[in-house]
Amino acid sequence: MSESNSTEDSQGAPPPRRSGKRIAGGIFLILAAIGLFYTGVDALADPGGVVARSSNSARSPDTDAEAQIGGFILIMFGVSVLGFGIGMIVSKGPLFAKRKD
Repeated sequence: MSESNSTEDSQGAPPPRRSGKRIAGGIFLILAAIGLFYTGVDALADPGGVVARSSNSARSPDTDAEAQIGGFILIMFGVSVLGFGIGMIVSKGPLFAKRKD
């Protein structure tokens, strides 16, 4: 029997290309991460201002420490959103697909 060469089979299909939707989604996530960073740094730098600006809302922070904790959480969430945005732009295939090794 003749043996098939697995390298020839895998070279037949071209690698997947980045789509416009994927790049647009990555850019949107990067812009959202920038907004999260800005809001988080604002809460860390001026927690009194955050408390004063949100005093009329039902879920406003009561103390400066709560505003700083919220700012820190926003920055950490911004890091993860930035990672996904960069991952969408850089990777060519699906983000969570299993590789065939």
